[in-house]
Amino acid sequence: MKIGIIGSGNMGRALGVRLASLGYEVLFGARRLDQAQAAADVAGAGAQAGDTDAAADFGDVVVWTVRSSDPGEVLSDPTLLDGRIVVDLNNRDYATDVRQGHWFGEAIAERLQEAAPGARVVKALNTIAMETFDTAPETLRAAGAQSFVAGGDQAAKAIVGEILGDLGFEAVDLGEGAAAFRAAEALGDVIRLVMIDGGRGGRAHLGLSVLPEPDLASIGPRAPSNYR
Repeated sequence: MKIGIIGSGNMGRALGVRLASLGYEVLFGARRLDQAQAAADVAGAGAQAGDTDAAADFGDVVVWTVRSSDPGEVLSDPTLLDGRIVVDLNNRDYATDVRQGHWFGEAIAERLQEAAPGARVVKALNTIAMETFDTAPETLRAAGAQSFVAGGDQAAKAIVGEILGDLGFEAVDLGEGAAAFRAAEALGDVIRLVMIDGGRGGRAHLGLSVLPEPDLASIGPRAPSNYR
């Protein structure tokens, strides 16, 4: 499978390097060709470099690592994303949004899908620090690593889930629509508070677990509810 990486900063480089090591065809795209080439050189494994248009045109899956939700600011032609699975792993600005409590507004992924209606946007990996991609997939699986995903295209989410599985993560589906996109980004806000203000660092992780069946039989059954 071909993966185009839009942006060759910390996350783009780290994820692209790991995907290339797993046998994916990777092209790093950046406004500065030297930055894209530097990432490709680190990745090896036949990874290529080009501009952002080249990455969008190359990928069956396009990883969107730039915070801008307007493809027109990043690509010469936003329709390059038409029909492609676009994985948005961005979060709100930590200092100006997260620390100020500006949560649950319109999500970056939500705006990206509106701006590129022909794309198949999936939110994923925004609760994962770049250092995690330097951990072997089998080690992550053994630790129960997970990534929350959101988006309205079930087939696209299934493909992203396969990629996540190769990286060592179980996909936890939050559903579709604005609520799912906003919840996914809110979880990105939460984990960064834990990592940064809470002092837990980049190895901190959010995940879903299922608790044991109740075994005390002391409080009676749940009253009927429609969860409103």
